[in-house]
Amino acid sequence: MKINRNLAIKILRYLDEHKDFYFPFSIMCKEFSEDNDFMEIEPKEWRNIVNDDTYQTFELWENLQNLDEETLQLMAKGFLEKIKNKDADDVVLKSTKKYKIEITETLQRVVDVKAKSKNDAIKKIAQQYKNEEIVLGWEGFVGVEFEGVKSKH
Repeated sequence: MKINRNLAIKILRYLDEHKDFYFPFSIMCKEFSEDNDFMEIEPKEWRNIVNDDTYQTFELWENLQNLDEETLQLMAKGFLEKIKNKDADDVVLKSTKKYKIEITETLQRVVDVKAKSKNDAIKKIAQQYKNEEIVLGWEGFVGVEFEGVKSKH
């Protein structure tokens, strides 16, 4: 299954930070190998991917071995049942209040660009950002704010 660069980085980072989490897929990248074949990326490589825009073509490949279709369907049903089982969570939720908290992360990067004018430079960088040619990552983190949001009654 094809995935975009940002999602690949997010998954790799999560897996690196949660080493006990079972993820039944491999993250594959076409540009990671010298012969331009897809190659598996280890979670610890996520920082290298963030810092090198060469890596653009990503896919998720099933990482379960010798399983037939029926077994895969049963596993999928098991995951769904686990997700849907909310009995214990419901008891806890009934004794809590609901709050809305706004999280604002600020990421920054200075990018050099040749252009005819400042406006032209901004347009070029904005287009590159829109096309995911520029991706701000953890290294550009400059702050975070948390603020309660008032409910509308």
